[in-house]
Amino acid sequence: MIHEIVPSIVTELNRFLMSKHNLTEEKALMSHLVNADGSMAVQETDKIIVTLVSIEAERSKSNTSTYKPTASGGFTRLNPPVEVNIYLLFSAYFTSENYVEGLKFITSVIAFFQSRQGIFTTQNTPSLNGIIDKLNVEMVSPDLRDQSNVWSGLGAKYLPSVLYRVKTMPIEHILPSAEISSIKST
Repeated sequence: MIHEIVPSIVTELNRFLMSKHNLTEEKALMSHLVNADGSMAVQETDKIIVTLVSIEAERSKSNTSTYKPTASGGFTRLNPPVEVNIYLLFSAYFTSENYVEGLKFITSVIAFFQSRQGIFTTQNTPSLNGIIDKLNVEMVSPDLRDQSNVWSGLGAKYLPSVLYRVKTMPIEHILPSAEISSIKST
């Protein structure tokens, strides 16, 4: 699911940026910032790099099993999905000559999420159809220490950036389970 949702958001962001700035090329791309060897993962500059920086369990959702009736009158047990939130970092990877341009595009990323009021549905994001009905996205403002920890963890030098939490995504795999007969009173 994550592998479908993140590209959907990036596609919509690119549509927004191309329209807003009258561009003919996409400005946002999904990538690590730094390769395992410490080199920059993206060779092309003047881009907004979208990086998944964290996945967390959503603790406010119930995690109890449910039971689904079967055709024979019994029940099968369904394990609850794991509800997760993901954190996406949008970084302006622009040359020093285009630093102000990078700030303009970070501002446009913020405007993109503001224009949708942080809500992605199948109506405003058709590529989500069949994946999920609705996503809520909110800006996260880490303090300077947490921000420093994020960049250190990524192994990269700070770039102008903004962090968003995408919540909540149910991840599940339904396995066939043994049927439980119904309880009959005597």
